Amino acid sequence: MPVHLIDITLPASLVAVSEARRVLSRYVQVGELADDGRLALSEAVTNAVEHTDSDRVRLVISHDEEAGSLMCAVRDGDAGLSHSAATRLACDEKEEGRGLGIIAALSRSWGFSTYGQGKWLWFCIGAKA
Repeated sequence: MPVHLIDITLPASLVAVSEARRVLSRYVQVGELADDGRLALSEAVTNAVEHTDSDRVRLVISHDEEAGSLMCAVRDGDAGLSHSAATRLACDEKEEGRGLGIIAALSRSWGFSTYGQGKWLWFCIGAKA
């Protein structure tokens, strides 16, 4: 079974959220991996679009069908989130702003790293690779 690797850049608008789900659904079509992947990716792209001044977001998606694993990474143009802030946001109980908490709950691992003027938010879902 193949490993699918997708690397695309989208305009930083809410249309990018539905486009990211559509792209992911092309390769991961059914089951919990697909459902969890679409939800977590939607949250990651929404965060990049709504909480940064980025004009573009980059998505890198790797789906290993045989292993049943999915890795997604979203890059935006704002390096402004510290690790302690991300941890607090992931555990926050407020009704809005819970995207990182959703990603943390659905993922076997997740994190972020700054990169020049931007950052990567990544997560892995499914079996360990």
